[in-house]
Amino acid sequence: MIQSAINTMLTLVYMTTEPENKYFDRKSAHIKPSDLAPWVAAFANAEGGTIVIGISDKTHRVEGINSVGADKINLFLNMAKDYCKPMPQMQEEFLSVFNEHGEADRILLLHVEASVDRLIYMKNDSVYLRIGDRTREVKGEDIRRLEYSKGTRHYEDECNLDAKLTDLDEELLAKYRERIGAAGLSDEQVLQARGFLVDWHGEQHLTHAAVLLFAKNIIRFYPTCRVRFLRYEGETAGTGIRMNLVKDINVELPILRMVEKAQEVVGAQLREFTSLDPATGKFRTVPEYPEFAWQEGLINAITHREYAMSGEYIRVSMYDDRLEIQSPGRLPDIVTVNNIRDTRFSRNMRIARVLTEFGWVRELNEGVKRIYSDMAEFFLEDPEYTEPSGAAGTVDA
Repeated sequence: MIQSAINTMLTLVYMTTEPENKYFDRKSAHIKPSDLAPWVAAFANAEGGTIVIGISDKTHRVEGINSVGADKINLFLNMAKDYCKPMPQMQEEFLSVFNEHGEADRILLLHVEASVDRLIYMKNDSVYLRIGDRTREVKGEDIRRLEYSKGTRHYEDECNLDAKLTDLDEELLAKYRERIGAAGLSDEQVLQARGFLVDWHGEQHLTHAAVLLFAKNIIRFYPTCRVRFLRYEGETAGTGIRMNLVKDINVELPILRMVEKAQEVVGAQLREFTSLDPATGKFRTVPEYPEFAWQEGLINAITHREYAMSGEYIRVSMYDDRLEIQSPGRLPDIVTVNNIRDTRFSRNMRIARVLTEFGWVRELNEGVKRIYSDMAEFFLEDPEYTEPSGAAGTVDA
């Protein structure tokens, strides 16, 4: 059987019959290397994938690559270096095949690795992204969002050109100065020292992180900086005449006030259950969910959400059989649904540090692990983390 040694799913049968998808594309060897380069960049900017050269993307016939000559094959191998910046990482692999004419030939597989910490541009500064089975050029704000997701640009460190020092909550700032042992310094000195007040074109401006953390009126600057709590009767969300929404509460506050208030709102809706403890012979009353587990999930959502996204907010949905916490944005950088239990990466490092200084976050990579252990102690199923292809990630408890 003809099969890739690097990705064993890619058999010749698969490569000639399966439709192209998020991780796989096929191209004729007659394509220009310069025209193929955007596909390499697109896979690198997404989650990686394989481009098979020598199989027609129109007929799916095995054309092979030998007929185009060694010079062009060499151009394919050097394409990423010649047309992309920085050069994405990929492995080349040749497979021996018989072409459509029955002649011994080869196909070339380019296995493109995902670029997790940098955005890949073309030499003309255009940017491409693999979306489903298509390679698309992205522009403007979409490029900035990609930069945020790769960690090459941090939204929290960019300037808010509308907010002034007078727009910040003096009580919160005083608490912050006290927390970090800087009660004798001015707000301006502390904000400058911590990177919350920066020079921009000769003027000083507050960063997004400063306003998100300390604003008096957060909705004025960030209408989606809120937690919406939804309580449903039953196990699904009904609509129309079957609407079963019984609670709808919005928490619209700066982050440092939002954490406590959101915990108060959710905690007030949790039920308690009483049962006989066979170990002690006494009745024991326990909350519906372990306190640490749901609080940690909520705090993680507030700390690590993608605040650059407009139109989305944190949503906490409570059903009879589960609690869902949905946070805008994909998981940050190297974190995946498979390694989230053991891998920590902060999208908003300055916000996370302030929440650590206030005691809300520990930054020791123990929170998610303890969620699992606390759920197990309550004889509950493991939490389920998901990362839909859209804009928001969800944790179910």
